[in-house]
Amino acid sequence: MQKRLKQVLLYTAIALFAGLLYAWLISKIGFGIPCMFHILTGLDCPSCGISRMCMALLQLRFADAFRYNPAIFCLLPLLLAVAVGWIVRYVRCGSVKLQRWMNIAVIFMICVLILFGFARNLV
Repeated sequence: MQKRLKQVLLYTAIALFAGLLYAWLISKIGFGIPCMFHILTGLDCPSCGISRMCMALLQLRFADAFRYNPAIFCLLPLLLAVAVGWIVRYVRCGSVKLQRWMNIAVIFMICVLILFGFARNLV
């Protein structure tokens, strides 16, 4: 259990460092990684605006974050619940298999994002 906890903490620290480094680079350069789907098709994918959303969240500008990507903004609590539940399960018993509620939540989030992807391009 201790080994798995250390592993999760290390990977979490690396991910946080990478995310904060990316946020710092965006703030200095002024733009993030472009969306290849948008470049190729001219349409917005379900995750278009996520960099701007995250930057707004870091600055506690929740209304702007919602405006940049309302679907992902609204799904964040559920995504965090699934991630924390999966991490706790992994640390406690070493299982990487998602529980039933997690599978349902992931399928729900995928369906919402697909519908959002269609809807945001109809307007």
